[in-house]
Amino acid sequence: MEILVTGAIIGYIIYLRYYADLRTPSEKERDQLQTGIKLYASCQFEEAFAYFNEKIRAKPQSSIAYLYRARYQRMRGNLPAALDDLQTAIGYDDTVVDLHLERGQILFEQHDYEAAFLEFDKAVFHAHGNLADPFQWRGLALQQLNQLQQARNDLERAQAIVQEQKDGTGTSAGKEPFFDRRFLFNALLVLINSCVLLFVIKETAVVHWPYLLAAVSAAAIGFAQPRKGWLLALLQAAILWIGYTFFTSPPQGGGDRELELFCLYGSIGLTFVGSFVGGVLKRAMGT
Repeated sequence: MEILVTGAIIGYIIYLRYYADLRTPSEKERDQLQTGIKLYASCQFEEAFAYFNEKIRAKPQSSIAYLYRARYQRMRGNLPAALDDLQTAIGYDDTVVDLHLERGQILFEQHDYEAAFLEFDKAVFHAHGNLADPFQWRGLALQQLNQLQQARNDLERAQAIVQEQKDGTGTSAGKEPFFDRRFLFNALLVLINSCVLLFVIKETAVVHWPYLLAAVSAAAIGFAQPRKGWLLALLQAAILWIGYTFFTSPPQGGGDRELELFCLYGSIGLTFVGSFVGGVLKRAMGT
């Protein structure tokens, strides 16, 4: 029993350390570079340029830092430097939609429509067809290449995405669906952990093992999903109660049953408490 609980706790620690954060590398970089991004958004361009320059010196593989430095270079009219920065960034991470959009726009302005089309086509691909701008710009490039029907299709698709976002029926870049892949992955882990916890409740002769496992796993739930942890905690509590009530046999002795019920309902209570504590810790860390 001790080995099982210890193994489960170690598994949660490894998960939180290496696998709980399912953001892409570029999404993590954007979060880390918010100071410079806010400077750029507030038109403090010189300060933003200095910020991203320093970040590139410290971490030359930062594709997002190169993106914003390229935007500054483009704004200043230094297009060769902007294209060099964008190409360098694409070499580090070619899945960033904005890199292809930015490079395609510069090529479009230089009347290199074939090369611009290729960049916009990559932007459409990496956006998974969910963003309007890649379709809009690819449509404009296709117009210049005299592929009018394909251009019309892209421009209509761009307008449709914009309308879907206004109506709230589409998936915008800044708003993820509630039941995203991260939530579903964590829900699967909750299911597995609930089965392990139910086994511990049935087999243990003391209350501290199920309580410890429930508290640690619930804290991990809250830490991994600070805004959705309550739903995962509810899922774990429901699985525990349903599993114990309908899929296990009651013990013969009254004392054993009282111990199991004490472990069960105590674990359910600790699931909610631990989830809340984990969420508070994650928000306090600001990550």
